[in-house]
Amino acid sequence: MWVQPPFRRFLIKVSGLRGNLALAGGKGLREMSISRTMIGVAAFAACLISAGSGLAVEAEAKSAVNVRTGPGTSFGVVDQLTAGEVVNVTECAPSNFCFVEHAGPDGWVSANYLTAAEEEDEPEMAEGGGDNPDCSFGFVVGPGGPSMSINCGDAPMPPAPPSPPEDEPGACLYTGNSFSGDDLCVGIGIRNSLNATFNNKISSIELTGGAKAMLCDGPNLTGVCKNITNDTAPLQPAINNKTSSFSIYLGAPPMPEPPDAPVTFSTGPINLQQTYLADLDNGSVVNDSSSDIWYEAETATEKYITPKNGAMIALGDGTNRGFDGCSEELFSTVRVPLDDIPPGTYVCMTTDEGRISQFRFNGFTGTTMKLGYTTWAN
Repeated sequence: MWVQPPFRRFLIKVSGLRGNLALAGGKGLREMSISRTMIGVAAFAACLISAGSGLAVEAEAKSAVNVRTGPGTSFGVVDQLTAGEVVNVTECAPSNFCFVEHAGPDGWVSANYLTAAEEEDEPEMAEGGGDNPDCSFGFVVGPGGPSMSINCGDAPMPPAPPSPPEDEPGACLYTGNSFSGDDLCVGIGIRNSLNATFNNKISSIELTGGAKAMLCDGPNLTGVCKNITNDTAPLQPAINNKTSSFSIYLGAPPMPEPPDAPVTFSTGPINLQQTYLADLDNGSVVNDSSSDIWYEAETATEKYITPKNGAMIALGDGTNRGFDGCSEELFSTVRVPLDDIPPGTYVCMTTDEGRISQFRFNGFTGTTMKLGYTTWAN
């Protein structure tokens, strides 16, 4: 991405009644005599404006420097300026190289090696107002060619135009592997999920304004995450066509936001008699369609915990898994023999209303099961 280099200012000071202005005309330059009156200055400005892009500015080589065929060090050398050699600058490129005309082959020179040409001493003139009757003509050399400003008397030279603003920090993500296909351009921020157009389909990325990116293969900046600090096409295999969330940031990469803590919907003890049913959404012992578990007794010794009304059960390893662990279990509607649930065992459930629940079998009082349960709202 090209960034406009700072403008270079060349100053030609006109003392007394005359100054020299280089106008377009090939290698041969015409000299114009400039009156110091305001009419003369106005006419001079008109001439500068009519010169258009053909305006040339005199500059001097600060040291020996190569003259190249194009605006950059990758171009071939056709000549070399000597220290103090005066040249005419006709244009400058964003690469901070300027095209110069001189006695040898014309070409491009790094602007870092050019300075304003030394002015010649002129005899002071009696005419003119102000403590400093000199007029100064300032030239700002930009990509479109030199431009001009005029200052007479004691007023200071106007400042150079400000440099264009830098690109805003951000990124463009592409589904193609060479900055092609569908694109998603964003500023600084986090996308915890992506739509079907971009989810698991991002293959290249461009960064602007010093931004960086963290691409993750899981939602909410989870799973495998890779930090990208430069334009990249295609992405590395670990994340190519696998991104499901990302963060565009400056400085250090962000930490993923912690997930919301589970919210308890209901909790408490349940004393469940043999052949009775319980509702894990509110902890009540019931005998209707809102029940979730049934203490089923086929015989005095063959007993089960049986899911009811769409509820499902997962014995798992019997440990206390909490909301997160139960959320990851594989549930079924198959009843579990009570012999597989010794006292101290935790059992995960999903209720008939779709909530995650867990109960602990604490033991018996007679044939009554004593349970402690928690059901979450998430």
